[in-house]
Amino acid sequence: MEFLSDVWLQIREHYPELLRGYRTTILLAIASMALAMLLGAVVSLMRTSESRVLRFGSGSYVEFFRNTPLLVQLYFWFFALPRLPRFDLPIYGHVDWLLSPIEAALLGLTLYTGAYTSEALRSGLLSIDKGQTEAARALGMSYIQTRLFVVIPQALRIAVPLLTSIFSALFRNTAIVSVVGVSELLLTADRIQQQNFQTVELFAVAGVMYLSLTLPLALASARLERWAARSSA
Repeated sequence: MEFLSDVWLQIREHYPELLRGYRTTILLAIASMALAMLLGAVVSLMRTSESRVLRFGSGSYVEFFRNTPLLVQLYFWFFALPRLPRFDLPIYGHVDWLLSPIEAALLGLTLYTGAYTSEALRSGLLSIDKGQTEAARALGMSYIQTRLFVVIPQALRIAVPLLTSIFSALFRNTAIVSVVGVSELLLTADRIQQQNFQTVELFAVAGVMYLSLTLPLALASARLERWAARSSA
């Protein structure tokens, strides 16, 4: 009971800072997922195209970003990228590789998560019977129209459970961006505990706040998987 009272005390004293970190975590995850979905859609179409060049380029991107640690990628975007040579473009002007913490975090999370969303969408695209594509083309629809109005909507329905799971993982991955100085939930809790030394209590609060984000998504993912299984039966 004493531990719970200490936890509640930390919440009462520091809830404005914790809520700011919580909001940053949510906004960063939503923005990264939205961009990752757009990137994943483009990459998945490239992965399933008839062009060997597109398949190779998109496949290289997926394998690289899925098989290197997110932490290493974040370090590169924030610490190593500014060390690249600077140059001037005729129209744009001076190109500076220096990124702010939030820009490096958004870029790193988007590219990392985009590799996973592209594979989820690709699996959905490959699961669509080719006869539907052939029927659409026979009706006079172009390749792009067939993809946009016939294949992709069905692929999205199949990929939704996996995409929900990826979104849940993205919320957990936002904790890593604290290494580049983004004041999200984990870094906020860490800064507070460095002042009052209530380490266990504050990280317990942070853990519960993360759980409030990821647990509903995990339950939604499980329900969507059952729904998709019934729809395909």
